[in-house]
Amino acid sequence: MSKINPLTLITLNIFFPVIIFLGKGNIFQVGCFIIATVLVLMFRKIKTCIYFILIYSVLFLVMKIIDAIKIEFFTIFFGTSLYIVFRMLPVVMISWLLVSVYTSNELLSSLEKIHLPKKIMLSITVVIRFFPTYRSEIRMIKESLKMRNIRLSFFQPLQYLEFLLVPVLIRATMIAEEMTANAITKGIESPVKRSSYYKTNMSLLDYIILFSVTIFFLSILI
Repeated sequence: MSKINPLTLITLNIFFPVIIFLGKGNIFQVGCFIIATVLVLMFRKIKTCIYFILIYSVLFLVMKIIDAIKIEFFTIFFGTSLYIVFRMLPVVMISWLLVSVYTSNELLSSLEKIHLPKKIMLSITVVIRFFPTYRSEIRMIKESLKMRNIRLSFFQPLQYLEFLLVPVLIRATMIAEEMTANAITKGIESPVKRSSYYKTNMSLLDYIILFSVTIFFLSILI
């Protein structure tokens, strides 16, 4: 199967919030979740797909329980937050595909096809690739703390701040600078058109996905 163009997923993440919150009834939210689930399965991420389905089911059950309890405190503080997470889960799934499946070179190559300004391309690429890199950095910091037999606890906020949050914030700044320098090194600011090893042309599958979502989007206006 040919790889879905990253632009297709970015377009879906623009359409999905509009469809979910403007569509009348749950059919639109469920439809977006089904589309996102199918896309995750198309990349053969079966375990991740099951994980998202479990999260979706648990959130649905918890929301029903909160509605049945009818306690104002739970409805305001927990119900609203869970409702937003529940509705936006399809967007999270598509975003996960963008940050976990595609490399920065693939993203740059696809964004150049639509002739975006260089600064916008650089910002989008850095933001999308930042999160998986940041997650690995946090994992490395925690492993280094274990090697030094340093155990963190929320009951010791100063130690938690000193040994985890401060290094994480410092690394976040350094990662952003390193990724920006990496993109510049690859010639993103060059006025000459860049060549690319990756083929990021739109395929028939991309057009089918975009056509289906467009029809889905237009149906909320009827």
